[in-house]
Amino acid sequence: MKITSIELAILESPYDYGMADDASDSRGPKYALIVKVSTDEGIVGIADCDSHPHVMKALIDAPRYLKSFSEGLKYAVIGENPFEYDKIWTNMYASSYYQGRRGAAIHAMSAIDIAIWDIIGKASGQPVGVMLGARNHERIKAYASTLFRRTPEAMKEAVRKYRALGYRAMKFGWGAVAEDPRRVVALVAAAREEAGDGMDIMVDGMWTPDVKLAIRLVKELEQYGVFFVEEPLHADNLEGYRKLANAVDVRIACGEQLGGLYEYKQLIAEGDIDIIQPDVSRAGGLTETRRLVAMAEQAGKLIVPHAWTSDILTAASLHLNAYQKHPLFQEFCTNDTPLSRDLVAEPLKLDGEGYVAVPAGPGLGVELDDEAVRKYTVDALKVTL
Repeated sequence: MKITSIELAILESPYDYGMADDASDSRGPKYALIVKVSTDEGIVGIADCDSHPHVMKALIDAPRYLKSFSEGLKYAVIGENPFEYDKIWTNMYASSYYQGRRGAAIHAMSAIDIAIWDIIGKASGQPVGVMLGARNHERIKAYASTLFRRTPEAMKEAVRKYRALGYRAMKFGWGAVAEDPRRVVALVAAAREEAGDGMDIMVDGMWTPDVKLAIRLVKELEQYGVFFVEEPLHADNLEGYRKLANAVDVRIACGEQLGGLYEYKQLIAEGDIDIIQPDVSRAGGLTETRRLVAMAEQAGKLIVPHAWTSDILTAASLHLNAYQKHPLFQEFCTNDTPLSRDLVAEPLKLDGEGYVAVPAGPGLGVELDDEAVRKYTVDALKVTL
């Protein structure tokens, strides 16, 4: 089997990112990237990528500058056997040396890698989790992932909404708290008052450069039983994370902005946080995050994958969670946008206990809704050699 082409579709949402006061929920990213990797046997793998689609397009389709050293990722992928995923990953990494092999390059690599694993699963008639090496779990507890509301009463209303939808865990991030981190305590207090003791609550997006302020706020949040606080500091502030994690009892989480094992190794060693949050579509795909699971387990850390785009990424993250021995949560985006749940033929859903089933079909176990993809596509490209 050989890879014959890579197809890219850039989708545009009719909504801008954010949380309007009169909106029922948050609005997700303005753009999305759908990647299809085709083979000479007619098997097509799919992926999406939580990065800037127009930048991803350039990284994949760029002309050759220096062979196997600085060129578009297509040169490392097309013509290869998808079952040699490790070889392809290594060659993609080498092809990006001069234009920067971390950051955006790893994002583009991640999308291709996810699609390759989808091919591997489909060709083998097995779910991706099995092909990773273990399907240890059939379902994962989901948390509603949304933005902070602006008032305590609006927070209570949001808790009532997500509880009625079946969630038993929720995470509020950014929004009003990003504008002023000091607002977080009153808003979380209102959420806990409405939720009672039967709901896990997580916090995201304070993102302050002030480590002492972060320590004070997280300590105040402890009384409300917050399960974890995500990225209260900038991702590069590893010394600040170490000080924060060692000063509080609440679990500290970070990692969605990182890519590749080198950066996660540094986060573990220098930041000493409790929960690592790789985004499979940015951290190096399933090939690299599979390795990260082993690294995290050896370091005594937990992994909760970041997943805030479509059900394609959610499915990939579910398979990574199923591979873990002790998964905690599946992030389940609640965005009110067609680029979230509408892009697959059968959207993922919660069961009656607040869990999401790990897809059981071959590959990722989800298929594109081609009509929806066509409806929102504003730029498309088929890459061959």
